[in-house]
Amino acid sequence: MTSSILSQFKHNIQSGVSMGLLALAFVGCGGPYPSPEGADNQNAVNLDSAAHFNAWILESPDDASRYVDRAAWHLRLGRISLGLADLNLALKADSNHAPAWSAKADALYLNQAFEPCIEHLDACLEVAPSHLPCLIRRAEMHIHLGQHPEAFAHLNDVLRQDALNHEAYWMKGMIYRDQGNVANAKSSFQTAVEVNPDFFDGYIALGLALAAENDTLAIGYYTTAMALNPNSVEAKYNLAYFLQQRQPTSRPFLLRALSLYRDILKLDSQNATAAFNQGYIHLEHFQQYDSAVVHFTRAIEALPYYHQAFYNRGLAYESLDNLTQAELDYREALSYQSDFTSAALALQRVLDR
Repeated sequence: MTSSILSQFKHNIQSGVSMGLLALAFVGCGGPYPSPEGADNQNAVNLDSAAHFNAWILESPDDASRYVDRAAWHLRLGRISLGLADLNLALKADSNHAPAWSAKADALYLNQAFEPCIEHLDACLEVAPSHLPCLIRRAEMHIHLGQHPEAFAHLNDVLRQDALNHEAYWMKGMIYRDQGNVANAKSSFQTAVEVNPDFFDGYIALGLALAAENDTLAIGYYTTAMALNPNSVEAKYNLAYFLQQRQPTSRPFLLRALSLYRDILKLDSQNATAAFNQGYIHLEHFQQYDSAVVHFTRAIEALPYYHQAFYNRGLAYESLDNLTQAELDYREALSYQSDFTSAALALQRVLDR
């Protein structure tokens, strides 16, 4: 991979372009021991411990899957270096053990070692060309790099083995979306949720696709996503923002949006955008300027360089005839964004008054 492509790949990953962060795709291969989930507390402590995994490995030190088990335990607890060390032991025990290659690629991704991650996925597919986790993750890497034909090839390989693989359909939808093929994107997202009705990301993707078309069917998909994950800020925010932006403007929609933003701030008190959008609704739609000031102030407290919040709070103060405070806010907005034309014009307007 050339340095320029790798640089773009890192930028895409870190800025959230196209896909969400790669999920840790392995949890270990198990063994004769029961899972800690569902066990009583003391059993869970005994099973989820160094002693448990060390004894498990000592029973069969040449079994690569057992090192993968211990690596999964380390990685669940955020011990990436220890997890990688165990995955190296797994590959030393069996260099053809595809789950170890796949798991190590995921661990390298978590460590932001993107180029080695891709190299390990390629190595995985050399020893096990039909290994589904490696095919899926390699397709995702191609999508991040804008290599759509290569991604499609891997996803088709997945679907030939597993025609009900919801993640493959979702990824195809993401490619179609990036290509501007809205109809095929929606069709792929729809298939993803049909084969897995509990697929949160599929409902989010469908909601975004329909919201872009100003279609109220987006509400149903976002609502389903919230039912699947009641504490998801993403689902609540997407629905609130659609209700706020939907044309023509609807007062019931705006009131529901405000309620959702309140819910978001209960989950994340420092969510500056949720506070800002509350202020914007009170300012632009309800002309409740005192309330707008309160919400914009909360946004600024959460994000002190939020120049749009200073500007909009200035508008609210100006509407309240508090020209002194309006001037201060417009100047503050310009201090953070010197080419903020709207703030410059507003400042001149206040000075002229």
